[in-house]
Formats: sequence, structure tokens, C-alpha cells
Amino acid sequence: MISAISSFLRDEAGISTIEYGLIAAIIVVATTCAASAAGFSLADIASPAQSH
Repeated sequence: MISAISSFLRDEAGISTIEYGLIAAIIVVATTCAASAAGFSLADIASPAQSH
């Protein structure tokens, strides 16, 4: 059991997956900040266009 845990900790193949997840999270945060700065709210983006 200990050898399985130590081999899991030495395995670096999963690191790229974590990095891609962090990059995706940064893109989501940047997009949210940009939309907020432009004056859009989540309700404006998620709701369909309303006729006036």
C-alpha cells in the first residue's frame, strides 16, 4: 500500500491536467471580470434577449 502511494506521488503525468484546470479557471475569472467591467451581469448574459 505504501509503495502504491509513493509511486502515485512520484508520477508527474497528472500535473499537466492540474495545470490545464488552473488555466481554464484563470480564463473563466478573466472573462467574468471583463464582462463585469463592461457592464454586463450574469443575468444579462444567461437570459435570452427580451423584446421591448
